[in-house]
Amino acid sequence: MSNKPLVSVIVPVYNVEEYIKECLDSIVGQSYSSIEIILINDGSTDKSLEILTSYASDDRVKIVTQENKGLSCSRNKGISIATGKYLLFVDGDDFIEKQMIKNLVEQLETFHCDLIRFNGISFYDNVPKDSELKENSYDFSHRLKPGRVYGESSYDFNRKTFASSVALYMVKRELIINNHIRFKKDIIHEDELFTTQIFVAAHSMCYDNHSYYHRRYRRGSIMTNKTFEQEKNSFDSYFVVFKELEKMHHLDIYNRKQKKLIKRQLLSIYSGMTKKKLPENYKQKYLKQSSTISLKDELYLKVLSIVRNKQ
Repeated sequence: MSNKPLVSVIVPVYNVEEYIKECLDSIVGQSYSSIEIILINDGSTDKSLEILTSYASDDRVKIVTQENKGLSCSRNKGISIATGKYLLFVDGDDFIEKQMIKNLVEQLETFHCDLIRFNGISFYDNVPKDSELKENSYDFSHRLKPGRVYGESSYDFNRKTFASSVALYMVKRELIINNHIRFKKDIIHEDELFTTQIFVAAHSMCYDNHSYYHRRYRRGSIMTNKTFEQEKNSFDSYFVVFKELEKMHHLDIYNRKQKKLIKRQLLSIYSGMTKKKLPENYKQKYLKQSSTISLKDELYLKVLSIVRNKQ
């Protein structure tokens, strides 16, 4: 290959036969060639594995097949296999820009940062042109500036521009390994916890203001009318994340800025839990277990909700 730093691209794959080729073409076609592409087939029942196999002749591609264990286990498997200096997570129905990895690695190597954040675009698949569902930009340039290294200040800036998706940053593998950070199994909203742990552990960060990542929302996965079970599963997963964040917040190993970042996420998760369309007595059974949310915090969230509803 070369003496360029190796980047491990981890792609969990589950029943994405319609999209996985576009995803993989965008990765194997990167202008930066020093990559290993770790494909975790999570028990797909469609033709996803057959499509993955067609890329096996590329010696950068590693294919692992497992019984269906979920997104967190798939990503954790990828982390355990990865050998690169840097890790990048890409979902099997998304795609990335051709210059993405090259540009990100150059900046990480120049500035010697633990991670680099960048912009992305979400779009809805197979919707009419006159649909109300439009593209959405993940753009952090209103606060973050390219060409700057964020050291101790990264905690404040990440708190003010928090986006949970693990697809919106590239991170040093040793940061994940040394801090024993893994995705929480058997829940959704796993990124909310993982990204908080990454941002708290990172001592330095830089930013690229280009929109490199294209995140696809599929019609079948857009839960505009969630069932009771889906809403309950979302709430229960939020609660698991919330309790893990509370444990972090109580630890003495974090400084004031790190704890403010954790508290920001606690408030965000707590707010999300209160808005779930579930019986109030069910929600309160869990919400009252909080040891970090004060009456002042609850008042703040109520005022914030009122202001946002008026906008």
